[in-house]
Amino acid sequence: MVVAVCGSPGAGKTTVASATARRLRVPHLHRDQFKNGLGLSSASVTKDGGIQFEQGFQVSGGPFSLRAEDVMVDAARLLASSRVSFVVENSVLSHKLLDALLACDARVLAVHVVAREAVIGERLRARAALIDAEKTTIDLASSAQQLAAQFQRGEMKRSIFEPPGRVDAVVEIDTSDHENPVIEPIEAAVVALLR
Repeated sequence: MVVAVCGSPGAGKTTVASATARRLRVPHLHRDQFKNGLGLSSASVTKDGGIQFEQGFQVSGGPFSLRAEDVMVDAARLLASSRVSFVVENSVLSHKLLDALLACDARVLAVHVVAREAVIGERLRARAALIDAEKTTIDLASSAQQLAAQFQRGEMKRSIFEPPGRVDAVVEIDTSDHENPVIEPIEAAVVALLR
């Protein structure tokens, strides 16, 4: 059983995926964690003791994002072929990931996380401001600012993030009005697929 969580940046995917993995007591694969791991492996230390990722790290859809997708697909394939249930999270449930899961005969529940546009826009702006204010030793602010700008320009249409067909079931979770995600519908769908 694989719960594949997808949706726009700022919709609440990580919150929903983390809560689902905790509730089901299964691993949680997150593409951004793989991307950060790849970035850190090739990073350098700045004169002031900060961490400087390679040029292009922050580019959404750039080389680091593509490599992270490949690593996540490989990890998902390994878990699915070993019959380990898990939650996997990515903005888009890619055909590459879905093909890998289906080749392992995994049952796939797609969870499409959505929120109202105003809520997403506010969350992305708040995320960029928070990262900028934290002055972390890792430069993540430009990536968050890039996402907020893409959303503001209308480049992140909801249809981009909808799960493709070929999954066993789809659940839509709207996080607009909830600080804590409502994951009971996901749990109910998992139970239904296990029957």
